[in-house]
Amino acid sequence: MKYLPFLLTLFSFCFSASLSAQSEVVGDWKTMVPGDEGKMIPLHVTIKADNIYWLDFGGDGDIEITGMYEAKDGQMRIQDVEGSDCTGKGVYAVEVTDKGMTMTRVSDECEGRGGPEGKIVFSRE
Repeated sequence: MKYLPFLLTLFSFCFSASLSAQSEVVGDWKTMVPGDEGKMIPLHVTIKADNIYWLDFGGDGDIEITGMYEAKDGQMRIQDVEGSDCTGKGVYAVEVTDKGMTMTRVSDECEGRGGPEGKIVFSRE
């Protein structure tokens, strides 16, 4: 019983640290990617607090891809669930600032996701 306050404090710290890592990535993001004809088009990404993300290629308001994510320990694990030809898992190192987010590929089962350099830079919308 004397360890209960310690365990509650430890649990609270771990839970809040996990929420903090997740909340940093939540929001609306934008980057530019090559379209079908090679012309650069906007990619709008919405990352929600309920571990879901949406991708809108071209900024036309249509959601082309929906996926699930987990943000933890400076990394984001992603997996497309609808609209994508590949539903494999990807792991990306994530750095978030006031102005943007950078995702750098650690590993990814989907070839080509993350671009040729494996690094995607987003600005906040």
